[in-house]
Amino acid sequence: MASDTDSFWAYFNGFAAPRLAQRKTTFRKMFEYLDRFQAPIIIVETGCVRLLNNWEGDGQSTILFDKYVTWRGGGSRVHSVDIDERAVQLCRKMVGPNVAVSASDSVAFLNALTRKLAAEKTRVNLFYLDSFDVDFTYWFPSAAHHLKELLAAWRSVDSETLIVIDDCMISALLAANDAGNLMVIRPTSVGGKGKLVAEFAEQVGAQPLFVDYQCGWTGF
Repeated sequence: MASDTDSFWAYFNGFAAPRLAQRKTTFRKMFEYLDRFQAPIIIVETGCVRLLNNWEGDGQSTILFDKYVTWRGGGSRVHSVDIDERAVQLCRKMVGPNVAVSASDSVAFLNALTRKLAAEKTRVNLFYLDSFDVDFTYWFPSAAHHLKELLAAWRSVDSETLIVIDDCMISALLAANDAGNLMVIRPTSVGGKGKLVAEFAEQVGAQPLFVDYQCGWTGF
């Protein structure tokens, strides 16, 4: 199938974007970034769609990725994984043949998949990590899990691979001085699921493409 990005963007702008709430801008940046590459476009996702039409709640990422690779053509495809068998069965009914949805632990899945893709010399353009429900009060378990996912996928990450993590609470510590003016005690930082990956990215010199409710980096 030939590439038809105009159809995808008509769908995204006319249907999806108005429903995406806080994820609208960052999903747009993801697809704009992917437009830079020639097909095939390879997207690997952890945590598949679990509810139909839950656009504002979860972003319906698997649906968006399915639409994108279908219209890009040229062998573009999505590999998605979820540990919940019921979610996998539902998701398979919602996507087309360009999306493979597996039921597995995401870290084990990424380790096996990226070994296979590396042996095939297949580049992954986007890793979208969203497999662990976040508790913004006790963020560490989800953040540690997504760092483990990144490390499990490492053999398929290069300087142009986009790494995106959902549910990143952006925070800053402010205090008022005697005049009532706010002062920054701690600068804006990435929290939630992305906190540990953000710290790792900074230490290895990866560059943030966007920092919002979703955060994305290249240059690992």
